Amino acid sequence: MFRFGLTCLVLFASVGCGTTKWTDTSRTATEQLLISYSIDQVVEQINFSALRGKKVFIKTDAIQTATDYQYISTTIRQHISTCGGMLCDKQEDAEYIAEIRTGAVGTDRNDLLYGVPAITIPSVAFNNTTTGAGSTIPEIPFVKKTDQRAVAKIAVFVYHRETGRPLWCSGNRQSESRAKAWWVFGAGPFTRGSIYNGTQFDGGKIPKVIPGISSSEDDELQPLTMERYFTEPKSLVQAEPEKPAVTPEVLNPPIPTPKIIQYGGVTIHR
Repeated sequence: MFRFGLTCLVLFASVGCGTTKWTDTSRTATEQLLISYSIDQVVEQINFSALRGKKVFIKTDAIQTATDYQYISTTIRQHISTCGGMLCDKQEDAEYIAEIRTGAVGTDRNDLLYGVPAITIPSVAFNNTTTGAGSTIPEIPFVKKTDQRAVAKIAVFVYHRETGRPLWCSGNRQSESRAKAWWVFGAGPFTRGSIYNGTQFDGGKIPKVIPGISSSEDDELQPLTMERYFTEPKSLVQAEPEKPAVTPEVLNPPIPTPKIIQYGGVTIHR
């Protein structure tokens, strides 16, 4: 009896519980990735070669209320700089003003369910008296699909700061990205889309085993998002020390005169 009580005491003493605190951001990571991907794609379409060698001030007044306007601004600044434009922080120091406008920066979402949707059963009233509370039957999905799309529409207009004469306009550029998620008989999500590297299940890549949800082969990011190195001007690069001049004697050393030796009637050249 004593051993049984001691065993129970040890078991109860070894039982414990723990909790982990989980938090979520106000915007999902999927939404942010979709929007930033669309911005990268649409800025990549714009050719800023017309600004090569020119001092440019980026004016962002028209996009202050757009979603992720700071990401739009810095992405365009990077692209102008890599195309040869010289960025100015002050408007009065620039030769040209580049105004940015956005027609749309946002997401759409649609859900599709093959199965039985959730049903709410109302409470029953008898003799003007409500008996029982309403109940909800959860959905019974056979196949469930969620499709989220992000769209970015951007245009840039450049004009001379002093005269106001137009120099160049990009025209309206538009791009979109998608993220799809599937659940099949409760298993999932199987995800694919622009922000994923192939079809994935629960965050891990899987082979193309389910028809219709295999990944496309054009989901790679454009070069704008890749790591790049740039050549510095010669004035900023430390000059290499001059090498000592090479004399002609070093390049063409004199050929020694051969020695002639007579030995036993035989002439030997050394």
